Amino acid sequence: MKREQLKDLGLSDEQIGSIMALHGQTVNELNKGLATAEQERNQFKEQLDSNQTELNTLKESAKGNEELTQKLADLQSKFDTVKSESETKLLEQQKDFAIKLALKEASALDESIVLNLLDRDTIKVTDNGLQGLDEQLKGLKENKAFLFQNKEPEQKTPQVVAGGNPAGGSGGDKTVLQKIQERLGE
Repeated sequence: MKREQLKDLGLSDEQIGSIMALHGQTVNELNKGLATAEQERNQFKEQLDSNQTELNTLKESAKGNEELTQKLADLQSKFDTVKSESETKLLEQQKDFAIKLALKEASALDESIVLNLLDRDTIKVTDNGLQGLDEQLKGLKENKAFLFQNKEPEQKTPQVVAGGNPAGGSGGDKTVLQKIQERLGE
């Protein structure tokens, strides 16, 4: 926008000055935004060029470096071994917990002793529970019943006590406790 174009529209010099001032503010803000965007663009270009240079350097240094490649392969192998061992240990631990829970339910008096008597290799954890445990527990309950709490209540034999007055009726109206206290001098 130019002053001559505004004069051709029939605007006064005062009006043209006001319009040009407003237009100048808008242009200045746009120029600042453009300068900031160009500066950011240049920084990103420099960063991209720097990253590309570093990548090319790394590619060149990795070429023909069997030692580095071997180290990476060794690390991957160690990682896979540790992962496999950890998964195996976790499965064994879950199996032991499931067996101990089953021993509690079977009323084992000492779970660790009974656990040591079991052949854990034949026990398998399935979705339906522990496969192979019931047979072993049945054998242990028959052969080593003392390791398990008997669920059947014991029948106690009743004690027969002689009826009547143990003092023989010669104490009058005093209780046995009162007679003992008299003898002890209380």
